[in-house]
Amino acid sequence: MRWLFRRYLPDWGPIALRFALGTVFVAHGWGKLSGPLGTPEGFNIEGWGWPYPGLWAWLAALVEFFGGLMVIVGLFTRFAAALIACVMVVAILKIKVSRGFVGGLEFDFALLMIALSLALTGGGRLSVDRDVLGWGAPPLEAGGSVAEEETLG
Repeated sequence: MRWLFRRYLPDWGPIALRFALGTVFVAHGWGKLSGPLGTPEGFNIEGWGWPYPGLWAWLAALVEFFGGLMVIVGLFTRFAAALIACVMVVAILKIKVSRGFVGGLEFDFALLMIALSLALTGGGRLSVDRDVLGWGAPPLEAGGSVAEEETLG
């Protein structure tokens, strides 16, 4: 029974992380692209003193929406997750840090950690990166660990 858990359950972990992170960012990105949030006034970037606030607002919205889609399907997962992590770092430092951890930045921190873990590990075995492009985790039998454990018990 142990081989069943070791063989199949690790493949579902990255899928759960990708789905959780991706759905949040697709929803937030779509709201920014389709509503007033896709403007400098909606993001309040003008108050930050950054040049070209409209450009940064659209860039953040595009990263959130398309990055979320890419993370869900596991396409260029590391790249998309790294971009999402950058968006989260800016959100935390510019908006949330003054509110404290509890009731302020804890959700953003959790999203940042999920994005960083996907940027470091990739989309997993059940992703477009792995299945189509051949990137990411090696085939399950390549390391020999699962195949050896199946024969050992």
